[in-house]
Amino acid sequence: MTQIQSAPAANIDTLLRQARELLDKGELAPASATGWQAAARAVADYDRVSSNFEDAARELVKDRRGNTDAGKWLFSAMALRDNAEYDWLDVDGIGRRLDDVQRLVIIIKDIANPPQTAEDILTRSRECLENGYLAPASEKGWEAALWATKTYADAIGCEYRGDEHFDVITRMLGKEDNGDLQVSKCTYAALALREAAAYCTVYPHWLHPAIVIEDIEAVSKLATIVRKLAAVKN
Repeated sequence: MTQIQSAPAANIDTLLRQARELLDKGELAPASATGWQAAARAVADYDRVSSNFEDAARELVKDRRGNTDAGKWLFSAMALRDNAEYDWLDVDGIGRRLDDVQRLVIIIKDIANPPQTAEDILTRSRECLENGYLAPASEKGWEAALWATKTYADAIGCEYRGDEHFDVITRMLGKEDNGDLQVSKCTYAALALREAAAYCTVYPHWLHPAIVIEDIEAVSKLATIVRKLAAVKN
């Protein structure tokens, strides 16, 4: 069994940044070891009772039954642990597994402090950006956009089923912006994040951080517009 130790969340984010920096330098084994260390400490923070990673991981999966990806992210962490010793994975493989560790860290933070607003989710997105993880940052940005549009749908009493109603709700929002196209621009940015979330892991060199940052800030503007409009509707 792999023994785990707890550490403050800030130290975990530092490890995630270091892992990404090591990967960018081509230092694969140290990047793997550092990514594994971040995952192990995050899981230890989640379950302070279990003394090893595997037992704590099982508890985490039980807690996140609604999120089937949690188990995959944990396996990615263990693959990084094994890679640190045997050097099995290439650069892209390690990059994908480090992305999964970042996702794992975020979901553990969300268990401790569940998001209440789109801005809460955007905070997580920005944390991913600060650590150097574009795909998870894009995913959380798109999630924030969905949350914002659901907030508006709830305010006007409209049915909402996620992706399939996003376009419908944003068109309704667009009619409220007095023709200044702010909602349209923010919607385009949100959809760009959705595409990034879908393809950035497969094609990691497609996006530049500045583009993701710009799109995330556009989603933040969308959340602000929704908050004001929803307040009027309520």
